[in-house]
Amino acid sequence: MKKKILTTIAAFACSFISLAAAQDGDAERGKNTYNRVGCYQCHGTDGQGNDAGPMLTPDPLPPEAVANFIRFSPGRMPVYPEEVLSDSEIEDIVAYLASVPPPPDADDIDILRGLEPGD
Repeated sequence: MKKKILTTIAAFACSFISLAAAQDGDAERGKNTYNRVGCYQCHGTDGQGNDAGPMLTPDPLPPEAVANFIRFSPGRMPVYPEEVLSDSEIEDIVAYLASVPPPPDADDIDILRGLEPGD
């Protein structure tokens, strides 16, 4: 048990260090990876969240935190080892999530204010 805990801590430290040393991710590649590995199924097409998974945008967590959760998820989310989802792919996903603009305020949506579009 002690060895498993130490291995987990070491793996987390390695992923943290390698992500911290990596370049910023690419949002377009991140969007493709997000869809390819199925993130959209639980977190929505733009990271807006739904009943199955929490909202990831706007302002996603830093890549290190996302990697930690992806690699060692204690909950319902499947674990994605580095052989399935590399650190650079995680950085790309975070770059994609950071590129998603926040939704408009309800006060800025005409139909919610009782106006016809364009009024």
